[in-house]
Amino acid sequence: MFDIKAPSASEMVIIAGVVAVIFLGVRASSNFQSLLKDNATLTEQTSQLSSKNDMLAKSVDSMSQQLHAMNDIVADETRRRAAAEMKSQRLQEEIKDALKGSVCAGEYIPPVAVIRLREAADSVRAGKAAVHPDSSSPAK
Repeated sequence: MFDIKAPSASEMVIIAGVVAVIFLGVRASSNFQSLLKDNATLTEQTSQLSSKNDMLAKSVDSMSQQLHAMNDIVADETRRRAAAEMKSQRLQEEIKDALKGSVCAGEYIPPVAVIRLREAADSVRAGKAAVHPDSSSPAK
């Protein structure tokens, strides 16, 4: 009926080649599917990192703007203090010039009066208006 004969060496090589090609094709397809999954995962992670990077960049920009604003405030305050110091020095010079020829400027001031003047100045600096109860009477 059927005459089965043993395959020849060349037929065996062809069959082995076909089996090897099929095996490599299946394996390549499996590797390709794995690479597609990895690519999708990496694409998603890249998107998330890009979003976080954008948020961090906005945060850094905001902090930079706040820092510039604070630097401007410090510079303005420095200029204001320098102007106040110059005005204070100018007023001190004017007072010295005004008192140069005054006999009263060289007079001794009683310690009690000095103490009360210092207390009044300290209370003004502290923001308290110190009104002495008997300010009309002379110092002792």
